[in-house]
Amino acid sequence: MQELKAEKPPESPAGSDPVLRLMERLGDEGFTTEQGPEWWDEYGEVIYRREEHLPLTKGETVFIFTRVDEMNDKILRQTSESVVHTYRAKNPLQMALSVLQSTTVYHCLVVSGDTPHNEMLDAYITRRGGATFIPVIIIPAINEVVYPQIEDKVGVMKPRIEYLQYLLGERRETVAMHRATIQAMWISAAVVLVLVIAIVLSFVT
Repeated sequence: MQELKAEKPPESPAGSDPVLRLMERLGDEGFTTEQGPEWWDEYGEVIYRREEHLPLTKGETVFIFTRVDEMNDKILRQTSESVVHTYRAKNPLQMALSVLQSTTVYHCLVVSGDTPHNEMLDAYITRRGGATFIPVIIIPAINEVVYPQIEDKVGVMKPRIEYLQYLLGERRETVAMHRATIQAMWISAAVVLVLVIAIVLSFVT
């Protein structure tokens, strides 16, 4: 089930274009871009990034805005595979440490026209090699934002969706997006420590 917004939420920043509102909010939240609004107007793609400083490792949160003429399952599948391939761990060391990596990529597909969309985006969420891909569809003409609606109470996905809601102005309270990831990191570190101790003891005895 998707969350659809045909009207500007009351908590959102001023302005009728949800793309520009979100870009402005990203700037307020510490995201940076090398392209800027002018690049978006001319080329239809812009990338915002923010480094995430986590225990034991670093992470990154990325928002990719891409203008598309139409939307269908093929486009969603192809963009999902392409983005995940770009941001997932690639070399053996990165793969070994992928459980400690926290790269979150929100791909905002900005669709022209004024037709409402109701794609089931949950199926296109992908987590691979330390990278999490979350698709978002934005239709500026009718001020509609479509994103996956995650109902699970635990795990790493729900906080990421809640953080998107916070950026869109649909949640007032801040969201600890990496809370579950940090917990998983400490659990993994504890498991590795126990294994190392067991190996050392086996050689001693």
